[in-house]
Amino acid sequence: MKKEFQIKEPCRQLWDDMQDVNDGKFCDVCEKKVWDLDQLSGTEINTIFKSNDSVCGKTSLLKPSLSSVFLALTLTSATYSHAQTGSNSPVENVYQKDITINGKLVSSENEKLIAGEISLVTLGKLYQAKADENGNFILSFPEKVLTEHNIIRIDYTVKVDNKEFSDSKTSILKTSELLGKQNFEIEEKYVTIGAVMVIESKPPDFYFLDGKKIGRRKFETIRKENPEYQYMAFYDDVIVQKLSKKGYINNLYLLYSDK
Repeated sequence: MKKEFQIKEPCRQLWDDMQDVNDGKFCDVCEKKVWDLDQLSGTEINTIFKSNDSVCGKTSLLKPSLSSVFLALTLTSATYSHAQTGSNSPVENVYQKDITINGKLVSSENEKLIAGEISLVTLGKLYQAKADENGNFILSFPEKVLTEHNIIRIDYTVKVDNKEFSDSKTSILKTSELLGKQNFEIEEKYVTIGAVMVIESKPPDFYFLDGKKIGRRKFETIRKENPEYQYMAFYDDVIVQKLSKKGYINNLYLLYSDK
């Protein structure tokens, strides 16, 4: 999958707060147009670059679902504690070593959930929990694996029109969102706004085994020889960059020898 453009340094302005204009929005802060790249073809984008010295754009980097069935992740409780430091400042609080989240997987389309599993994804290890027949799960992981942007993936099977359908959802959650007692839908697109740069050549794919980068051939050989190893692939720019900590990367492929 060749990337024709990339937003290297996203800005913090909110897309929904901007004024609607033709083919995009207008940013009052920068006083310039922000193109909606999701609605434009590659040819149209190339034309924009030819007639503009610099381009700001918006793109939703998470791909839409293959189905109409969406899952919402409801965090019913997140339990953790902190060491007493003699100060009320949250900056000085230290989380307990292990964190447990009691949550529930629910279908916003009220479809029957047949099976579900939630994973906190890191390069080196997966932290997983299976949901029961009602969608309830208990997910535990060490506090030290939390980052500014946590990758949560849900694999699930639902019954649609008396047929079973399997799919997965991936979401980027801040620690406060992951541990908060609130409802949110993970299928919502991750919108990125910022200066757009054209990429002339295709970035490389990265392959990791238990957090260690290896070559493609070795990766494929190990995967073939060890079908019990857990395999995950990520294609969305934001997910790939947050997990790999690399800016110039195409797709990310992960193998885990131990759950």
